[in-house]
Amino acid sequence: MRITARALAPAVALLALPAHAQEVKADEKGLTLEAGPLELNLGGRLHLDASVFDEPDVPRTGTTSGDVRRARIELSGRVANVLRFRVDREFAGAKGWRNVWASIEPVKNLEIKGGNMIVPFSLEDLQSSNVTPFAERSMASALTGGFGLGGAVSTGGKHWSASLGYFTDALANEEGRTTERGKGVVGRVTIAPIRTRNTVLHFGIGGEQRTFSATERVRFTADPGSVFAPNVMSSGTLGSLDKLTAWNGEVAVSFGPVLVQGQAIALKLHRTLLADRSFNGQTVSVGWIVTGQRHDYSASSGVFGGPDRRKGAGAFEVAARYSRLDLVDGTFDRGIGRALSASAIWTINANLRVLATYTDNRVHFPSGGLPVINRVGVLRAQISF
Repeated sequence: MRITARALAPAVALLALPAHAQEVKADEKGLTLEAGPLELNLGGRLHLDASVFDEPDVPRTGTTSGDVRRARIELSGRVANVLRFRVDREFAGAKGWRNVWASIEPVKNLEIKGGNMIVPFSLEDLQSSNVTPFAERSMASALTGGFGLGGAVSTGGKHWSASLGYFTDALANEEGRTTERGKGVVGRVTIAPIRTRNTVLHFGIGGEQRTFSATERVRFTADPGSVFAPNVMSSGTLGSLDKLTAWNGEVAVSFGPVLVQGQAIALKLHRTLLADRSFNGQTVSVGWIVTGQRHDYSASSGVFGGPDRRKGAGAFEVAARYSRLDLVDGTFDRGIGRALSASAIWTINANLRVLATYTDNRVHFPSGGLPVINRVGVLRAQISF
C-alpha cells in the first residue's frame, strides 16, 4: 500500500494557511484546524482482517488470509454553517475515491449535496463500516447500489427524514460492488413515531429507478462474510438492459441496549431483447450492548450508529444476523442463499475497536446442482479517527 503525494495534498494545504489564523488540535476526531469561518478535519480508518474460510470450488477448507480491508484518508470541512465538504481516498482493496462531495444548507434542515456519495436507499448501506456490528454487510445488500455520482436534496426533523436525488455510475465503489448501475432517481423516507431516551421505533422505505445505455452491464455478487473469500453467489453479467426498479422496506426498534433491524429488498431488471429478471433479499439482525449503552440514532438522517459513548466508557456488544438472497427467476437459477452470522464487538474507545464475526453460508439451486456450503471467520482490528 502506497500513499501518494497527490493524496497528501489536502493535508499539506492545511499547513499553508496563514499562521496567525490557525488553531490546530489533535484528538479522537483526528487533526482539526480552525481558521476563522473555515474548519478542516483530517481523519481516516484502518481495518486489518485475519480470516479463515472454505473454498468450495477447489474444494478446500481452512484457507487463511491476513490483509488490509480498508485503509482510507478522509478530509472533511465546513465554511461557517453554510458549506460542508468531504473527500475520502481508499488505498486498499478496490482502490479509489469514496466520498467526494460538497453540500450547502440554504435554510435550516435543508441540505443540497452533490458528488460521489452513498445513495439514499438502504439503512444498511448508510451505516458506517466503522460501527456496523459485522465484518461485512449482508447477502441482501448485494442488490443495493452503495455509492453513486449525482446530487440529492435532504431534509429531516426530530422524528423523520427524507432524501431525493438523481445519480449515475459511481466514481468508485466498495470491494465487490459494481460501479455500473445506470442513471436515475433514488429516494428514501423514514419516520420514528416513537423516540424517547430508551426507545426508538423506526420505519423506512426507499425507491430507485435507473435507465441504462446500450453498452452497460450489471452483476450482483455476494461475499460469504469476507471480501477475501471467493464470492458465494453471483448473478453473472446481465446485459440488454433498459431499466432497473428497486424497492427497500426497513423497520427497526431500539429498546435500551438492544437493537433489532430488518430490511426487505426487491429488484427488477427490465430488458429490451431478453427476459426481465426479478431478484429479492431480506435481512434481520439483533444487537445487544452488554455493557448497557444505547445505540446512537439520527432521526434527521434515519440511521442507527454504534454504542452511545457520551460518558466515554468502552462498550462490548454481541450480535446475530440472518440474511437471504434469491437470484432465481423462472428457469434462470443462480441460487437461493442464506447466511447466519454471529459477532462479538469490543469498542475500546472512540478510535479503537476489535470485532470477530463467524458466518455460515448455504446456497441451493432449485433447478438442480450441488449446494454450496461455506463457513467464514473474521477477526478485525480497527483504528478510526
